[in-house]
Amino acid sequence: MTAARATADIVVWSDFGGVLTSPLDEALDRVLTAADLPADAFREAVRRVADDLAPGTGCTGDLEALERGRISQAEWGRRVTAALAPRIPRIDLTRFGDHWYDGRRIDTRLLAHLRTVERPGVRIGLLTNSVLEWEPHRQALLHAAAPHLYPGLFDTVIASHVCGLSKPDPRIYAHAEATAGVRADRCVLIDDVPANCAAALARGWHTIVHTCTDTTIAALDGWLRCR
Repeated sequence: MTAARATADIVVWSDFGGVLTSPLDEALDRVLTAADLPADAFREAVRRVADDLAPGTGCTGDLEALERGRISQAEWGRRVTAALAPRIPRIDLTRFGDHWYDGRRIDTRLLAHLRTVERPGVRIGLLTNSVLEWEPHRQALLHAAAPHLYPGLFDTVIASHVCGLSKPDPRIYAHAEATAGVRADRCVLIDDVPANCAAALARGWHTIVHTCTDTTIAALDGWLRCR
């Protein structure tokens, strides 16, 4: 993409999990309770698997290989289960997404507000670190929340498992710009992970670190008024 080809449109990019859904800490707590696992033991097992995968995949983040499609959910679950030994989880980690999405809720107020700010010159995009096997869960949540709008909720969807890149890698922000046909300074990211926002900011994006619906809506409306 060149500056001459870029449009003057603004794209509001929203993360999915933890922004348009209930907090990720709640989801993890439910998984650990169902699995009867201490949080520290689970995190250590996930980190060990990531370290083992890093040389062959080039992925260093805890879930990066999974989110970039370098490993299947089933294989990841088997590896994490093995790394937990002698502990035995009470749930099947090869179907982790089923448990990760159990009880998850869409923030319908934030989703509805994003729809209200969309207008000529302002588009809404989804920029998410995602897992192939979790897609049916995400789609089901969105469809249930807005059946009259789904699947056209977002002008552009950038999913890590599809493009092979994940936040906070600067390349995924460049990919989003090119896909949407906009410059970096015409993008704003709403994300609950500060590191993802920091990487976008370094790229030239505007960012909103999501902590709660009220503050995010106020920050987004204030930013749009200044454009």
